[in-house]
Parts: sequence; structure tokens; C-alpha cells
Amino acid sequence: MRDTSNRCWARRTAAVGGAALSAVVLGQLALTAPVAAVPGLVVKTSVGPSTSSAKTQNTVCPAGTKVIGGGAVLTGSGLGQVGLDIMLPLADANLYSVTGREDPNGVAGNWAVTTSAICAPAPTGLEVVTGHSATDSVNPKFREVSCPIGKRAIGGGGAALALGSGASDVLLEDVRIHLNSVTVAGVEAGGDFAGNWSLDIAVICADPLPGEQRLSTDSAFGSLASQSVTATCPAGTRVHGVGGEVVGGDGQVRLTELRPTSSTTVTVRAAEDENGFSGSWKVRAYAVCAT
Repeated sequence: MRDTSNRCWARRTAAVGGAALSAVVLGQLALTAPVAAVPGLVVKTSVGPSTSSAKTQNTVCPAGTKVIGGGAVLTGSGLGQVGLDIMLPLADANLYSVTGREDPNGVAGNWAVTTSAICAPAPTGLEVVTGHSATDSVNPKFREVSCPIGKRAIGGGGAALALGSGASDVLLEDVRIHLNSVTVAGVEAGGDFAGNWSLDIAVICADPLPGEQRLSTDSAFGSLASQSVTATCPAGTRVHGVGGEVVGGDGQVRLTELRPTSSTTVTVRAAEDENGFSGSWKVRAYAVCAT
């Protein structure tokens, strides 16, 4: 979240568990990326309905492939009031699942979720490790889950879950991909949710990829209604994993896009809520690249 990491990281919570989500698979259209370090790698994208209600959009990987990453983008009205609060790879169902929810004030217009899944024949050593934070009122929350020794984190996702609420009362702010772990962070919307909430996390692990490189790119600090940034893989490499975060949003800035936007780029976008935000903030995009 913030660059003042010592204060935030001191407030981490720790627990272990897993994540489960219900889902309905909608229509899909496939976009094929060039062959890369994982032979047969493709990006599949599915577009959900445009309505004014909470919705889950799943993208299923083709037969013979496994989900190794993914993300989503929101389109339509009221984007600063709609949260991408659940973005998780579900290994058992071989899909990437994303849920968008409106804040407690609701949105008058329609909006849609488009979900992307990075799919490939199982890379060597593929496994998914999950975790769960404590369910309480501590704000903000952080949860980091590591891969087994010798394996690298190539993808993942997280969920911010408010107990007993169907609205975007808590925001998923960070999905940071490190060398062998993933960290997710959540924060209460506006800092004023009175109930208990938790974080779920899933980390996609595999043996090191050929030509593997990791990079992050930041937007400029500012107080704009919306900001975006794109991380671009070096020449000769392709995107194999994605991540992103909001830095300094204080629960008033929501992620509206975190996904692979081409075979070589990852784009992260966020928007201030309907009240605006007087402080400065930025977004950061992470890309796991390989030849």
C-alpha cells in the first residue's frame, strides 16, 4: 500500500486457510499470445453482463492447460464506487474468478467485469498455495504466502471479504508478486467499516522459468480522479504473471483494472471514490516475464 512501509507492515495479521467462491461461467472469447517459456501459453478473456449489481465473471482455461495467472478490468459507470474485491485463481476448477461489487451507496448506471486468465500446459513444479488472514476488525490487513523452497511465484490473486456484507465495504488494494511469494493487502472503504473482515490469497508456484525477469512500474504521485500505469516486458520476453497495487489511497481509491493487456504488457488502473481524495496516491504494476 503506502511507501511508508514500516508502519503498515507492522500491522500484518497471520493465519492459514483457503478460499472458496461460487461462480457461473459465462460466454468467452480467446486471445492467443505468442509461444513463450511455457509452451502453448494463451490468454483467454470473458466478458460479463453490463448491469448495476454485484457479479462474478469466470474465465476457464482450455482442456490440456492450467491457470497460471489472471486479472480483470471494470467498464461502465461509477468505477470509483465498484471494487474488484475478489480476484482469485481457482485451481480445482481451472479458472480465474473475479467478483465486482458496488460500494454501500450503490451506482445508478451499469457496469461490467471482463476477466482474463493466463493458461498454459502445466509448467514444471506447478502447484497452488492458499492462505487466509484472521477475521477481525484490524485495518489495514496484509497476508503473505510463500511457495515451497526452490519454487517461484508466477501468479496469484486475493480477496477482501467483509463478514455479512454484499457490498464493497473493504477494498483489495494490493496483489504483489515477489520472487517466491505473493502479498495481498486490504483496507476498509473510507476507513469506517464497523464489522469484521478478512483476506484470502492464492499463490501459483512453479520451478524457475527460462529467462525469467520481474519488473515493476509506477505512475506519478498525484491526486487525480483516475491513474494508470503499464509495465512492459523486456524485448524477447512475454508476460507470464501479473500483479498490482494502490499506494497511498487510504481506502478512497479502488482498483478498476489489473490484467495482462497484451502478450508483453500488464496494466493497472485505479479511481478515486465519489467523494474524491485530497491526498496523493499512485498505482504500481508488476510483471513476471520469461523468454
